[in-house]
Amino acid sequence: MKLGNMQKSSYFIWIMLLGFFCFTSAAITKATETGYALKPAYGSNQIAQNGQIDVFGNSGQTIKSGVTIANQSDKDLKLEVDIYPATTSGNGVYTFKKGTAIDPTMKINLRKFVSPAHQVIVVKANSVQTANFNITIPTQKFTGYVMGGVTVAPYHQKAQTSLTSNGTLIKNKYSQGIPIKVRQARDNKKEPKFRVRTVSATANSTMKSRGVNANVQNYVDGYVGDLNAKATVTRRPDDHKFKVTAKAESQDVAPNSNYNFAIDWGKNPLQAGNYHLHMVYTTNDKTKSWTVDKNFTISDADAAKYNKLSGIKPNYMWLWILIAILALLLVLGLGIYFGRRNQNKNNMNN
Repeated sequence: MKLGNMQKSSYFIWIMLLGFFCFTSAAITKATETGYALKPAYGSNQIAQNGQIDVFGNSGQTIKSGVTIANQSDKDLKLEVDIYPATTSGNGVYTFKKGTAIDPTMKINLRKFVSPAHQVIVVKANSVQTANFNITIPTQKFTGYVMGGVTVAPYHQKAQTSLTSNGTLIKNKYSQGIPIKVRQARDNKKEPKFRVRTVSATANSTMKSRGVNANVQNYVDGYVGDLNAKATVTRRPDDHKFKVTAKAESQDVAPNSNYNFAIDWGKNPLQAGNYHLHMVYTTNDKTKSWTVDKNFTISDADAAKYNKLSGIKPNYMWLWILIAILALLLVLGLGIYFGRRNQNKNNMNN
């Protein structure tokens, strides 16, 4: 399943290293292209595991936290440290970055409960410094998670541009990040709940592919990461001859977020009609699963539009065959008509 790159033209590649590095309490990983590396600055009311900031506390309680930055370059680095709420990227990955639309089911935005939510620091060459911030446990009751992350990026970074072989302009901005998970009790755990909001036709002119995007929403503050997903599309009513499937691994759908799960039609053109989508999310150990079903329709206009965008030319053979049949019937009809008319005239003359 790789119709997920259906959005063409320029885009930003954000390297969100979601904290799942080989961090330890005594060591920091090697620097990346940015010249620095991160690890959580653990404090009280925090669960020190998985390289993430996982805090818990009573309603209204303030927890001190932060991120330790190791400048492994030979020059001072001026860096921006920002807090953003969690969203889910187009390929089903938990992420956090500036400018991402917030799902309408999100009632508690992490950024509003961290102070400062934005800061600029200078880390001296070949040194280590911690960017501290306070996390306030929301007073609004919730039984799952408020999630997001802290990103660290060069101050006023300029995008690096490159051109691919097919002429697509790519703008690269680099940042590193660590996930943040907030809950009102240490033992709070809540599973996600999925639904498909819409299913819409789409196409990729560069890849010459077409299919549909299923907008999947985790509409509660529950979370289980690293899921396997399988989507099956069939025609209604009960057309067993048509079947399209798509699979994806490592789906990390953030709480109260949505994303487009792409289903490639393969070599088949889109055809107008009524369809049914059946999706199943499963944990790696197959002990838990979530099932979602959705009926949808592809219109004649959308089928024609996205087939054309993906390079499929309309097949008018059926029209020519129909015209030929009609022409043959017309000729036969005229022949019978004139033949009978002549026969009638001869009978009258006799």
